Amino acid sequence: MGMSVKLSKSVKDFSLDVEWESARELVALFGFSGSGKTMTLMMIAGLMRPDAGRVGGGSGIFFDSAARVNLPPQQRRLGYVMQDAALLPQMTVRKNIAFGLPRGSAAEREERVVEMIDLFHLSRIGDARPGQISGGQKQRVALARALIGRPRALLLDEPFSALDWPVRRKMQKLIKEVQARFDIPVVMVTHDFREVKSMAGRVVVYDRGRVLQTGAPGEVEAEPAGSRVRELVGVR
Repeated sequence: MGMSVKLSKSVKDFSLDVEWESARELVALFGFSGSGKTMTLMMIAGLMRPDAGRVGGGSGIFFDSAARVNLPPQQRRLGYVMQDAALLPQMTVRKNIAFGLPRGSAAEREERVVEMIDLFHLSRIGDARPGQISGGQKQRVALARALIGRPRALLLDEPFSALDWPVRRKMQKLIKEVQARFDIPVVMVTHDFREVKSMAGRVVVYDRGRVLQTGAPGEVEAEPAGSRVRELVGVR
C-alpha cells in the first residue's frame, strides 16, 4: 500500500486543503515555499494535528477525524529526515544511528547498526561526531537512523537542498536505491523540478495550500494543467 492523504488545516491567514494518493513509490510534493508541502509532511508524521481529514500509509491508518483516530508519532512508525539532518551533536555516528532503534537487546541493536553502516557506507566515520563530517555524510547518517526501525514509510523534507549539486546527485541515486530495497512509500518535499524528474514516480504540484495537478513528472511537464502549473514546473 502507498500513501493516502486528505487533509485540511487553517493557521492564521493560511488555509491548506489537499487530497492525493500514491502507490508504493517515491512521490514528490513540489511547489514554491509556503505552499503547504512541509505542513502536509508534519501532519502525516503526527507533528501537527489537522483540522479534518484522513492519512494512511504502509497498510496503516494514522489519522482519521471522522473515526477519531490520531496515532502519536512514535506509533506511526515513520522515518523522517529534515533538511538539516538534526543529528545529536554529542553522539557519534554509530550512536546517532542506534538512537533510531530504542528497543531490542544489545546484540540485536548492534546487528542492525552494523547493517545500516554497511548499507550507507559509513564504516570509516562510525566513531566521528556530526561536527566532524560533511553535509552529505550527515544526510546518510540521518537516513540510516530513519530506516533502522523498519518504518512503514519514509518522509523527506528537502533533505538535499543545502548540498552541492554533485553531492545531491549521489544522494538522489541513493534514495532511489533505498526505496527499492526497503519497498516502502517515500514522500519527498522539494522545490526543484530537476530533482522531481530524476527521482519521483509521481509528483503532486502544490500552490497556496491546494493541489493543482498530480501525475508522473513527464506527464505533468508535457501537459501542465494550466498556466500556473506551467510556471511552477518551468515549461516555456
